[in-house]
Order: sequence, then structure tokens, then C-alpha cells
Amino acid sequence: MNVNKYRRVKATIVVLLVWCGVSLLHLFPKTRWFMVVLTIVLTVQAVRMLIAKPKSYLIEDDSYLPTVSILVPAKNESAVLPDIVDSIFKLDYPIEYLDIWVIDDGSIDETDQVLQQLKTDFPHLQVYKRESKGGKSGALNAVFPLTKGEIILICDADAKLPVNFLRKTLPLFQHKKVGAVQVRKSIYNAGTNFLTRCQQMEMNCDSFLQTHRIVIGGMSELRGNGMLVKREFIEKCHGWNEDTITDDLDLCFRLYLVGAEIEFLTFPIIQEEGVTSWRKLWLQRRRWAEGGYQRYLDYFPQMLTLGLFKEIDLLLFLLLQFILPIGLIPDLFWTLFYSQNPVLLPLQTLLSLILTTAFIAGLYQFQGLRGLSLLWATIQGSFYMVHWIPIMIITTLKMCLQRERSPWVKTEHKGIII
Repeated sequence: MNVNKYRRVKATIVVLLVWCGVSLLHLFPKTRWFMVVLTIVLTVQAVRMLIAKPKSYLIEDDSYLPTVSILVPAKNESAVLPDIVDSIFKLDYPIEYLDIWVIDDGSIDETDQVLQQLKTDFPHLQVYKRESKGGKSGALNAVFPLTKGEIILICDADAKLPVNFLRKTLPLFQHKKVGAVQVRKSIYNAGTNFLTRCQQMEMNCDSFLQTHRIVIGGMSELRGNGMLVKREFIEKCHGWNEDTITDDLDLCFRLYLVGAEIEFLTFPIIQEEGVTSWRKLWLQRRRWAEGGYQRYLDYFPQMLTLGLFKEIDLLLFLLLQFILPIGLIPDLFWTLFYSQNPVLLPLQTLLSLILTTAFIAGLYQFQGLRGLSLLWATIQGSFYMVHWIPIMIITTLKMCLQRERSPWVKTEHKGIII
């Protein structure tokens, strides 16, 4: 059985179980005690997460200087490559400890010419050229055997790095169990339109949730751009999974399964370009949704070995992110056609509570919003986040039907100057 067929079977079973479960709750009201118990358990977890006090990270040894391989996968990125390469070579870190690679992943634009000029300007820059085979994971696996770093930093081609990036992140790796570190992301073209402003707010909301999940023993997640991973743990994971469309989300589960911990830093930040149209947003988020859901299908039941706190954390986000949207279909059917009360309303309320709290806290902490500005931004962000519901529904149902895995769709970068 190929991997995609295996996922399709699992995805179909999940949908059928959810639809049958929701229908049973409507048909037999006495069974609704299950929903009450589940909501109580998840509410306790959510409250613990929301009120937790994030860690305060202290630099233990500023002289800690591991070798670092910086990998920049690039497919048709001629517009943004000069900026990312320039920012890498401006890092406050000894050049002899850096191993810098750009992977030309089958580009058909002017990327090759741009890289040739950059190699002239920056003699320490190394370029690996390959024929694209459909994804970022393949590009990273292709160059990994040639790298030398104890720590691997992966950056998207549109990234902008502060000069102190490595000095502020690397000391965390002195803890043996820390296998990866993700930094907070920011949108450098946030002022372009409504979508880019909301993406900035969404990232701040995500940063709040990430730091609070860690404190209560839950899981943190890698975000692809600005993630650092210890080499020994990548080797334990046997590299990146090429049968996924979200290399970062997949790697999270694999790192935890080999005993690593993932830390999240709110400072320093890494900047990237936000998408500027609904169509591009839809394509990007649909890929994220499919890759995120794939993880649960691929790593069940192994993920039940991670320990109680991580398992409850996984249950909370699996149910609210993926299962709840699927369950809304039969719940709406029973509500509209049989005049029954929606049984999933408690979970919907809990999700709204978590997102609203995280939006307010994230905007307050990372954007410095107060008063009416904070209220208005929260209203806009809440409206914007509704787009995830149809994306999740369509993605999870599509995975039950499609015979082949969705192709990896690259996000286009224009190198907007601000």
C-alpha cells in the first residue's frame, strides 16, 4: 500500500467516525455527557495554557560558537535572493564557523545568473544546483550530506535576518535535549493591505500560543523559516520526509519521537513576505492544512508515546483545528433539518475563547496595541481567521478522495521594498 493510499484510508475512517459520532449525539441525547466531559478536559487544558507564564530565556554563554550550516532553498527566487544572502553575511558571527548554502531547486527564472553574481560578491557562498523534484524536503536532503554544521539553520529565500540572530538563538542548544529552536516570524510588508495586516496579527497570535504550550509541557511547532535544528537529531530522523508538503510540520513530530525538545523564541524575529491576494492565501493555507493533518494520520499511534501532557496538547489542537470543522457538517444538518441544538457548540465556544484571548494577548505583547486599536484589530483578526474553517473542511474531505498527494505549491515572492 503506498503512503497516499494509506493516508486516504485513514482520512476516510476519521471522517466517518466523526460524522457517526456527531449523529449519535443527536440521536441519543443521553450520550451528550461525553461532550460535556470532553469539553471540561479540553477547557482545563486551554485555561492552563492561556494563563501560563512563558519561560524567560537567559544567554548562558555568549562565547558558545558551534559551526552553523545555513540552508536557503530557492526555486525561482531571483527577486529576493540578494537580500537574504546579504543579511546572512552581515550576521554577527565568525565567518569561519559558517557554512552557507543556497540550493537552486530547478529554477527557470534568473536565479542562476543572480547566484553567479552573488558568488562573486560573497566568495564564501556555496551553491548547490539540482533538478527540482517537487519540494523543499528534497532540496534540503540533497545538500545535507555536504554540510558541516553542528546546527542547521533553514531560511526561506524571502527571509530578513537581524545581525544578532545567531548570538541570541544558539545558546539554547547547550541544553542536550533541545533539538530545535523556532523564532517568531514577522511580516515585513504588513502595511500592504488587509490580508498582510491580518497575517501579521495571526503570527503574533501563534507566537503567544507557542510559548504558552511549551510552559505546560505541550508541543511547539517549527515554522519552516528561521528554524534551527541540531544536526544529530536530523540524522536520527534520517533527514527530511520527502513524502510531505510541509517539511517543517512533519519534522516537528519526528523530532519529538526521537526524544528532542523544541523551543520557541519571541526575540529575535525573522521577517518574511506575506501573500497579498486571497487566491495566494488560499493556496498557501490549503497546503499548510493538508501537511498539518497528514502528520496526525502518518504518526498515529506513535504519537501516543510522547507523554501525557504532550498527548493532551495534541488532542486539543487536533480536535479544534481539524476534527471540529469536519463535524460541523453533520451538526449543521441535524440542527437545520431536525430543529435540534448543535452538539458541537461547546467546542466552538472553546475555540473562540482560545483564539480571542491569544489575539488580544499577542497584539498587546508584540504589536503594542492598546484600547480601541486593540479591540478593532481583534475584531478584524477574528473575521480573517474564519477562512480556516472552509480550508480545513475542503482539505480533510479532499484527502479522502484524492489518489495522489497534492503537489508542493511554492509561494511566490516579489521582494517588496518597504
